[in-house]
Amino acid sequence: MAEDVEIDGSRGEGGGQILRTSLALSIITQRPLRMTRIRAGRARPGLQRQHLACVEAAARLCSAQTHGAELGSQTLEFVPSIGYADHVTIDIGSAGSTTLVVQTILVPAIAASVPLRATIIGGTHNPLAPPFEFLERVFVPQLRAMGADVTLTLVKHGVMPKGGGEVQLETAGKTQLRRLELTKAGEIGSRRATVILARIPTHVADRELAVVRERLGKVESEIRDLRGGPANVLMVEIDRGTARELVTEHGEKGTRAELVATRACDDIERYLASGAPVGEHLADQLLLPMAVAGAGRFRTLAPLSLHATTNIATIGAFLDVPIRVEPAATTVDVIVGQG
Repeated sequence: MAEDVEIDGSRGEGGGQILRTSLALSIITQRPLRMTRIRAGRARPGLQRQHLACVEAAARLCSAQTHGAELGSQTLEFVPSIGYADHVTIDIGSAGSTTLVVQTILVPAIAASVPLRATIIGGTHNPLAPPFEFLERVFVPQLRAMGADVTLTLVKHGVMPKGGGEVQLETAGKTQLRRLELTKAGEIGSRRATVILARIPTHVADRELAVVRERLGKVESEIRDLRGGPANVLMVEIDRGTARELVTEHGEKGTRAELVATRACDDIERYLASGAPVGEHLADQLLLPMAVAGAGRFRTLAPLSLHATTNIATIGAFLDVPIRVEPAATTVDVIVGQG
């Protein structure tokens, strides 16, 4: 049995990201994981339903044995096996994020070179997680560029407070991730704005889209009117050729539509002004597959986020792959491996 890895779950960002990365790396390296002080600094410390769904998905993927996988637990033992499943179904039972569950098992499934079909039921557009479109249109294209065969499908939307959405993930076997370099942003291509409404008047979407057009110019636009909710989700996307960025703002009661759109446009304009091809959240997600590939490089906005620095430290506990950070004025270069 490989040497155990002990992780202090309160380090760095101290939330669910360190748990998901640790679970993924435990599967990839086949090293047993012992995590303590899980989410110790949060208002509701320990494993919550969302986190338990990630643990369950990881355990089912590799037939792992677990101890401490209980609501509120601050200690988890996770012992992976090599008996990989070809199908996993997880029902979060709430509007907890399906995309965070996908993030937990996606790279391990690719690294294991086993075909997987996973069905995740829950929230697809959750204020505390990337929406489905971020994974499908921003993250997964970079995995394909690294050689992965991945398909994500949004079967049904799921919004707060009940969820009930469905996402399907499919990976093909016999994949070996290769080096990826993303240091130059291409010319701005398409601009897209999508508004999701559930039990919210259509004029809210019209007002948000008007602000986006005023700030960003010509944009492709779409309004999706759903059941459930109430919910208002604005997603603004920029295609830069080599990479995409997608920012999301969730409208809240008492917050004007114009302010929701202004916040989204501010984030997009900060990204564009930096000249970096990789946005803040994509930077978090690229670290793991690049480390598994053993090499890669990307340029992102400065400063590097706490999620990213926590991911770097967590990866270092499992893999002997150097990760170097070279800051500049408005950007940061992250170099994985020796080159």
